[in-house]
Amino acid sequence: MKNMKGWVFALAVVFGALGSAPAESDLDFTLVNKTGWAIKEIFIAPSTQEEWEPTDKNVLPRSLKDEESVDITFHPKTSAPRWDLKIVWVDGGDAVEWLGFNLTEISKITLFYDEKTDKTTAETE
Repeated sequence: MKNMKGWVFALAVVFGALGSAPAESDLDFTLVNKTGWAIKEIFIAPSTQEEWEPTDKNVLPRSLKDEESVDITFHPKTSAPRWDLKIVWVDGGDAVEWLGFNLTEISKITLFYDEKTDKTTAETE
């Protein structure tokens, strides 16, 4: 009987450790395009990442016209306190970035872009 209790305890420890393992983050949000341009692709990467990687994946399920919104499902395998967004325009041109979003506290991001000044801004909720 002592041996059985030992196994039960060992299994409880193992399953407890598995249950506390970090899960993939759920950082979903609604994206609103108020840039004046249609967006073809959106990439998200940790703010600590120095350069955009070829392995970064487009998270936009479809092209997003100006004044449209879309729900972004984002479940990265890594964790980070802040995230950057990079978009690619439907009509081409240079990619544009928005930096430093704490996606754990944001449910909606509205993107703005001023082509004349090449400045990006965003409102978050």
